[in-house]
Amino acid sequence: MNEQEREKWYLLQQRKYGIPVEYLKREFEDELSGKVPMDRPLEIPDKMEVVFKYSYGQQSRFFREIRENKKMYGAQCPQCGKVYCPPRAHCSLCYQPTEWVPLAGTGVIKTFTVQYISTSAFIKKVPFICAYVQLDGTDFLLMANMEVDDVARIKVGTRVKVVFREERQGTITDFYFEPME
Repeated sequence: MNEQEREKWYLLQQRKYGIPVEYLKREFEDELSGKVPMDRPLEIPDKMEVVFKYSYGQQSRFFREIRENKKMYGAQCPQCGKVYCPPRAHCSLCYQPTEWVPLAGTGVIKTFTVQYISTSAFIKKVPFICAYVQLDGTDFLLMANMEVDDVARIKVGTRVKVVFREERQGTITDFYFEPME
């Protein structure tokens, strides 16, 4: 391909896949300029979308309670009393099957990070906070996002409460935390 044909190819691929031209040039310039022998494998850009169905397994009730009832649940070991959230089907200390227990949906931030860039389709507002929260009555940390207007207000030890989204799909993003006033 001559230079004009290569530029046209790069622009077409950029429009088609959203790949910046400089990345396309880095990956495909040898191919398009004829430096790759004809008998070598031809590589071209492509996009793959996969729609699939998966199971939450024995944690399913956790997500159903959030989606259908706007309630937080944990899993408690009947032998040692440890309460897991996120829930586990079996205690990692005693190996006993756990039992579902309701949680208040309040807790404390144990650590956090402020995110100024998001690659996720479900994060609409930046900056946002990704926090490890220990819910009241639990022994473990739950990682979840926070939505706050002023990220500088958030500190380790901040008390938080769960907020359920109006439209819930049965995913971990059906809720977030906000500071308790």
